[in-house]
Amino acid sequence: MKIKLSLVIVFFALTGAFVLLTGKPADDSVTVDTLATGKLTGQRTLSRGLTQSLDFAAGFEKFGSGDKERSFQSNLRFLETVMSYGLNADPRNTFVMVNAYLNSNQQALGMAFFERLLKRYEKNMDSQTRAGYLSAYAILRATYAEKVPLLSRIGWMNETFDLLKEAKALSDENDPIVRWASGLIYAQVPFFFFKKKQAYAELNWLAERPETEPVSGFYREVYRNLAKLHSSDGNTDLAARYMKKIGYDSYEPKAMFMGWFTSTRRTGATMSATPRLKEIVSNRVFALYGFGYAEVYFVVSDNGKELIAIDTGTQPARLKAAYEFLTARYPDLPQVTTAIITHAHWDHIGGYTFLKSLNPDLKIFGRKNYKGTLGRVQRKHSYDQFRGAGFKQAWIGNFRPDIPIVERTVVKIGETQVELIPVAGGETEDAMLVSMPAMGVVFAGDTMMPYYGEPWVEEGFIDGAVAAMEEIIKRNPKFVLHGHSPLTMLYGPKEIGNFKNAYEWLVETTRDYVRKGYSVKDIIRLNLIPPGLQERPEIYLSYLAPRDHIIARVADKMVGIWQEDITGKEPAGLDNLTSVEYGRLLQVYLGLSARGVRSALRRMIDNGDNELALQLAVAAENRYANNQSITQLKEEAADRLRSAAQFFDPFKFVTYTEMIGKEHKPILAD
Repeated sequence: MKIKLSLVIVFFALTGAFVLLTGKPADDSVTVDTLATGKLTGQRTLSRGLTQSLDFAAGFEKFGSGDKERSFQSNLRFLETVMSYGLNADPRNTFVMVNAYLNSNQQALGMAFFERLLKRYEKNMDSQTRAGYLSAYAILRATYAEKVPLLSRIGWMNETFDLLKEAKALSDENDPIVRWASGLIYAQVPFFFFKKKQAYAELNWLAERPETEPVSGFYREVYRNLAKLHSSDGNTDLAARYMKKIGYDSYEPKAMFMGWFTSTRRTGATMSATPRLKEIVSNRVFALYGFGYAEVYFVVSDNGKELIAIDTGTQPARLKAAYEFLTARYPDLPQVTTAIITHAHWDHIGGYTFLKSLNPDLKIFGRKNYKGTLGRVQRKHSYDQFRGAGFKQAWIGNFRPDIPIVERTVVKIGETQVELIPVAGGETEDAMLVSMPAMGVVFAGDTMMPYYGEPWVEEGFIDGAVAAMEEIIKRNPKFVLHGHSPLTMLYGPKEIGNFKNAYEWLVETTRDYVRKGYSVKDIIRLNLIPPGLQERPEIYLSYLAPRDHIIARVADKMVGIWQEDITGKEPAGLDNLTSVEYGRLLQVYLGLSARGVRSALRRMIDNGDNELALQLAVAAENRYANNQSITQLKEEAADRLRSAAQFFDPFKFVTYTEMIGKEHKPILAD
């Protein structure tokens, strides 16, 4: 009996083998005052050579550290550390952690962790938090079932079903998390468990209530499993309709996807799984998501006579689609008179010519020093599914602001007071914050984009990001609207202050390590976490998303084209090895047949070494031509990697998607 759950990632706007690995879990149920008071007891830190970094809580001291063959997962080690303190009540953190366990095939450790967490902090968990943990634990058990001895599997799954029943009893009936976990598990267990009726009930409940979707794209797996159920019942038309709805009619990924990123050849990437509109301030501020890589905003002026665009999207056609989507729902909006550009990256200026076609007298505000940014974005990208194969340099080549901004400036547009604040933002030197104090709104652009510039160009202003955060905090806004919807979720008004403190600690700590000859890889593997961060579950993901990128950007500004490392044996930039050499290694020097390569790749993926598997699969695919099994393993490794990146890193997501020659389409609206 194999539970074929492709639950390779689970998230909620982005988990008996545990006994064999770690011994009996801690049975010392303790009462701590942390959940009730927010005060920390028993913080543990560990010397990382140059600094003290947060370590596992008491009871988790050596968790998962004894297995030398365990694949390194940066995200997972961070989450295991902070979550061990039992302070988290946010299901997003819980299910991103499950994501990491499933992608790396480390369910056994995941079960051990959640067993220990549920037992140790059982007296401090509210019902909803416990329901989320039980759902996560059930998913890990279900995906591990095939490794349970055959005679024990039915009992194992019945115990898993009991966990789901307990979770449902504890949760609010309108909470989608428990229903989502239950529906996916019930849909994929063998027929003799008689769970198909319950699977339909849970999945249909979710599909019929799109308003309950926690983040855009989360129900992609709901539709996929409904398609499988209908297919098994002979309802081929319904099955095909659901598969087309999620874009799996030509390629069905070998991993789970319920995040917001999409990537297609024609239109490029987006950060929303489907086009949508959100009214931020009633009848005044509108956000358009999923119409290009960056989001666009429209603001109705105080006198109701002017419409102000904040950024202009990625392409004229995509901005046109967004504008028409808005005006179809709000047909009485005034004419667009003004565009304010937060910075001159291609995805924020690419549609400005469409606005000019609507109003030749359109006035564009932007930074006077925009040319450096504009020059960098005019490079030709290798990845068509980032900007879209049809992207034209002409859309951005003639861009220039009509009103160049040099210093803080206050203007009135249709009687709306608008404050324009130049900063050397986290991404570009021409960043500009846009504040509308009467509405309590700050448009932050990409000043807090976690990648601090496109990874394939030399940009990013690490210290400028701090200055931008300080300007936002100073204005105490009600809404902070970023250039990409995931950032708005991660870096809201309540999160920025605490994130800024953690950010500054990481930057200064990284600089110390780089000065002592540590490479980027050395530093990332240290799992640097500022002491006290465990008290702030609301910024766990805010810190995790940019952590490795911050380290890489800081080091990039401090070292040359080579990087030392603390071993002296793995300096970056020393060699020029490519997939050609690795292909020769496999066949000529190791003497592996195609079958031997397939076996090795399978073991790598099963052990969670997905990056290694993908790199060697690319080499093997060239060396052992037309071997479909190797190609399928390459696709699986890439699917696991891009599913792991689907809430954190669009650049990795697009790259992995394009490496296997596939697309990840938006979800079709009903």
